[in-house]
Amino acid sequence: MRKQRELRLTDALITLFCFGIMIFLAVLRWDMTPHIPMLLGCIAAAAVSLARGCKWSLIQQGMVESIAQSLESIIILLLISVLMGVWIQSGVVPAMIYYGLKVMAPSIFLPCAMVITSAVSMVVGSWGSAGTLGLALMGISQALGIPAPLTAGAIISGAYVGDQLSPLSDSTNLTGAVIGVSVFEHVRFLSPVAGCSYLLALTGYFLAGLHYRSGTAETIAENTGAFLSSISSAFSLSPLLFLPMILLIFCILRRVPAILGISAGILSAGVLGALMQGSGLSALMRASKEGYAGTTGNSMVDRLLTAGGLDAMMPSISLIIIAMMFGGILEKSGQMRALTAPVMRLVHSLTGLTGAVVLTSILSNITMPDQYVAVALPGRMFRGEYDRQSIDRRKLGIALSGGAIATSALVPWNTCGSFMAGVLGVPTLSYAQYAFFNLSMPVLAMLAMAAASRKGRLLQQQGGKTA
Repeated sequence: MRKQRELRLTDALITLFCFGIMIFLAVLRWDMTPHIPMLLGCIAAAAVSLARGCKWSLIQQGMVESIAQSLESIIILLLISVLMGVWIQSGVVPAMIYYGLKVMAPSIFLPCAMVITSAVSMVVGSWGSAGTLGLALMGISQALGIPAPLTAGAIISGAYVGDQLSPLSDSTNLTGAVIGVSVFEHVRFLSPVAGCSYLLALTGYFLAGLHYRSGTAETIAENTGAFLSSISSAFSLSPLLFLPMILLIFCILRRVPAILGISAGILSAGVLGALMQGSGLSALMRASKEGYAGTTGNSMVDRLLTAGGLDAMMPSISLIIIAMMFGGILEKSGQMRALTAPVMRLVHSLTGLTGAVVLTSILSNITMPDQYVAVALPGRMFRGEYDRQSIDRRKLGIALSGGAIATSALVPWNTCGSFMAGVLGVPTLSYAQYAFFNLSMPVLAMLAMAAASRKGRLLQQQGGKTA
């Protein structure tokens, strides 16, 4: 076999070009999921590597090692799919929705919309939260005379809080797998930045809502009445149903391993389901495997509550495996190094490195329009440089969350932007300017890392260790 030559930037760009074209055609032209295009991208990356003399054993080793790094996240996602089914069957998720809508005040509708969708997104994710509860909120805002783009921005801002901070989110777990830290650790480290962005967005919606105080409580009650009655008739509701969520948050704060914390959330919800909903073991097991199927008679409520189960999570898990395969090939063959080398010659600080990750992630959302790709590819591209400069990889997680996850819904042809525009009935570019949380996350991520870099330089000057 011929001797392997060092792969150049042009070789890596050939791989990315083929990958980008396949993703673009499949997602935008043929309305497919990115699974097969990503698998074809693995084939393209392997073909380029073999053409340059790279041994197949090395390529295979890269794929296997990369998948192995994501196994903890895959186990967590399997448990999350079980948790979602059990939490709905037990009434935990319905209670969150019911009590959230009950406390909504018309004078602060916009911040309430963000708070409620963010709470629900912590369990069912951004698409589930916006595509169901978001529709109900859009109807209420129309009755209150609040512009649709402004309401959509508040809904999407809330929906994407779950994608950033929920240990139950597939995108949060993917980020943890890519940077090589546990999902709970990633969430804890990201929380200050995301929390500041959350407060800024809430303030923005509160100020914007001051112009729309004419709504009445009766209007909200009329628009949510059917929603609430459908939930209350199907489930026995009580504030006690918040206990599994409280237990899960306690586990996060106490640094309990994610697998143990999520298992505790499943078991506690199962006990409550048996006591309060009369759910037998067979019903709980069926919800764990197949998910819960809503049967309230209200189509919107049924669509919101039809979720969870191992079966529903398999597409996300397979996509993570393929994404890790692709990154492993690029890394082991040297294509990743060829891609990052030109950028690294211009970057000499944490601030610059963060900016490079954020911009690359945004460009990935634009050119290879899928959130998974925008997390996996830049994450694998730059994590070696974080290691080389002895920078905590959790800081890479902040940059990926701000650049890749937050901005995916702001690109009209991205899978996330296209979905949000479709379900809410508002063009992406119309609501993008009002998605305050999504807009502020990349800015705050870079500011936070700039502050950390400055603190590190000051410590170095004082003889301390760099951050």
